[in-house]
Amino acid sequence: MNVKTRKQGNSLVITIPSEFKIDENVEYTPVKDENGVISFVPVHHNIFDENPNYDFKKALKEMDIQDNGKAVGKEDVW
Repeated sequence: MNVKTRKQGNSLVITIPSEFKIDENVEYTPVKDENGVISFVPVHHNIFDENPNYDFKKALKEMDIQDNGKAVGKEDVW
């Protein structure tokens, strides 16, 4: 399958095929590497930014979820 750029206002647009099943209004960060490959990376919002007063550690204690303070996998929330 090939897609083609088209001009819309001052921007170029590339159509995303419907079989990719992308929802409307999803945010992506465009990235172009040194080889000219363009990638679109989904924007992930930090849920803790939405409620800066939320005490995650307190919630863990209230739910009786143990936390030894050590990362197990790829956690990077702090």
